[in-house]
Amino acid sequence: MKSYIIDDFALLGLGNSTSLITNVQVVLWGKEVYIDCVYEPDERLPYRFVFYDCREIKWNLLFPEDACDAEADIFDFLLGKENYSHPALFHTDIFDITILYGSFKLEKNW
Repeated sequence: MKSYIIDDFALLGLGNSTSLITNVQVVLWGKEVYIDCVYEPDERLPYRFVFYDCREIKWNLLFPEDACDAEADIFDFLLGKENYSHPALFHTDIFDITILYGSFKLEKNW
C-alpha cells in the first residue's frame, strides 16, 4: 500500500512507509489530544502524537460509511508549529483533523 505522506513524517524520523491512525482521544475537554498510530502496518510499530494546550480542534468526517473501520490510512500530514502559529493537519481516508496547539510530543519506543 503506497502512501502520499507529506515530508513532516521524515522530519520526525518516521520515514516513508505507511502510517495508520488507530485511535484519537480528546481529553480535558479538548485541552489535550492523543493520536495513536502504527508505522509499517506489517510490523505494527506503535507511536503516539500528544498535543498539549490545544485551542482549536476541527474534525471533518469525509466518509461516514467507513467510520466503523479500525484504522485510518494517513495520506497527508503537516506538523504545523507550536505556540499556536500553524495547526497540525492529518488527512486520512476517513477523516481530516486539524489541531491548533501549544506544544507536542512524539512518543515511540523503537
